[in-house]
Amino acid sequence: MLLQPLLLVSLLAALPLPAAADAPLAELADAAAASLVTPEWAERYLYSRNSALLDDSFNDHVMSFYYFGRVAQRTLIGLERVRGDDYEQFFSLLVFEDTHLLGYYRNVLSFPSGVSDSGDVQFPRGVNAHLQGSDALLNIALPAFSALCQRQRGSQTQALAELCVPWTAVHSQ
Repeated sequence: MLLQPLLLVSLLAALPLPAAADAPLAELADAAAASLVTPEWAERYLYSRNSALLDDSFNDHVMSFYYFGRVAQRTLIGLERVRGDDYEQFFSLLVFEDTHLLGYYRNVLSFPSGVSDSGDVQFPRGVNAHLQGSDALLNIALPAFSALCQRQRGSQTQALAELCVPWTAVHSQ
């Protein structure tokens, strides 16, 4: 009876290793970080660091986190807070590099609809979004960030005033 388990171990040892074993360690680390940065993880991350993004959160009716996409080591997460008697919504966009918060845009007009393979952040139809001072799209893969400007069409198809939200870099986290 002992020969059968030994034979099985010998056969398993002779099998080729999965392709993942041939991947460089950096790629495996990227995959591990990608699986770590989830909406639930981001919420715990912000609470554990007493982030200013969560100030007065005890007054929120709802606080939700959303995943919009990942490019290389960067992940885009959304934070929605619903506050006040009129249930006003506040949206923030957070950019993580691996498991470190690079920074955020606080109180943007609209959440994105996703992130392209090149890192361009895409917004829903009716939302015009660009970086301040240019027509460039927000791209989470770029090395630097600037203010994000958004304009959202009103119900009468009239353009509303443009809102530009500064990038807040997070250096200590």
